[in-house]
Amino acid sequence: MTQTFKLRDYQTQAVEAALAHFRHGDDPAVIVLPTGAGKSLVIAELSRLAKGHVICLAHVKELVEQNHAKLLATGTPAGIFSAGLGQKTNTAKTTFASIQSLSASLASFQTPASLIIIDECHRVGMDDSAQYLKTLAHFRRLNPNVKILGLTATPYRLGSGWIYQHHYRGFARPAPSSFFKTCIFELPLQHMV
Repeated sequence: MTQTFKLRDYQTQAVEAALAHFRHGDDPAVIVLPTGAGKSLVIAELSRLAKGHVICLAHVKELVEQNHAKLLATGTPAGIFSAGLGQKTNTAKTTFASIQSLSASLASFQTPASLIIIDECHRVGMDDSAQYLKTLAHFRRLNPNVKILGLTATPYRLGSGWIYQHHYRGFARPAPSSFFKTCIFELPLQHMV
């Protein structure tokens, strides 16, 4: 059943910020949306708009399933690659995957991706052997210009600090070794209250 979702103003702004950012460069970027702000709708819209192959990563099967369902509801087909959900499809234009399943099966993914979206991207570690970084390095070998977008409600990690280096409002964060370069959109929590 196809549903039409009308994105809220801030969801549209987040999508437009991602499109504008990636038209001008390939630096990994972050969108910060508070819990309940509809990250899965932003992910669905960006996946729908993308020209090439899209990989959407999450660390738990519930997020893989939720994000997949939002895109399917728009009438856009997509696959799931997740042992926890009992599906391992890697041929769809958009694949929603658990990082654990995908990182253990990188040889099955030889099609270059144009966009990688990471839900709960604050989980991307700094250690090069970590699942996320190993997976991202694989897709960067296939396409050095792959666009990498993270979404999170928590852009600060205890123990390691900010997950990005620059904010679109002009200030820098003390995070010289962070994977993500720029926060391209942030919705303040008070907007949701």
